[in-house]
Amino acid sequence: MTAILTLFSIAVFAQDSTVAKYRYQHEIAIDVANILTFLKKNANSYTANYRWHYHPKRALRASLNLEVSDNPVMGWAPELRVGHQWGGTIDNWTLYGGSDVSLAYFHANSLKSHIWRYGVSPVVGVRYFFNKHVSLSTEISLNCMFHKVTEEGSFDPDAGKSFYEIRFGSVGAFMISYHFGRKKV
Repeated sequence: MTAILTLFSIAVFAQDSTVAKYRYQHEIAIDVANILTFLKKNANSYTANYRWHYHPKRALRASLNLEVSDNPVMGWAPELRVGHQWGGTIDNWTLYGGSDVSLAYFHANSLKSHIWRYGVSPVVGVRYFFNKHVSLSTEISLNCMFHKVTEEGSFDPDAGKSFYEIRFGSVGAFMISYHFGRKKV
């Protein structure tokens, strides 16, 4: 009986090695931090993300945030981020690092000010795969930004001064991702 089970298991393992392995090339995600954290309003929440996994351990990333408000103090502030990430997967967990460059524009409804923001942000993140297509991830970043300020018609001598900002981005993004575009490995 033991010999039959041994021969059967060898045959099963031999068949398993001939099965084609696949990975998913494309990933779309949305940041749902506002849904999960009711007390904290994250300015970048509901950001749409896309990642192209051109290699099993590397990906190009892009995100778009269209923050729009009819509040007189607020305004509209589109932000675009593009970057690269790399990392490794163990079981259902992925640990990754990378870097983004960003471009943002802010225009207040009540003020005649415009702010362009340019930035570089190294990131570190972790992702958990619930199944082949759905994952949840979070990441932290160090945001290094330059703000170019323009205020039309202001008499304040400091009104149009540009400035730098370095901000540690706390864990505040929770992205639910859908993976698709199967590719043979």
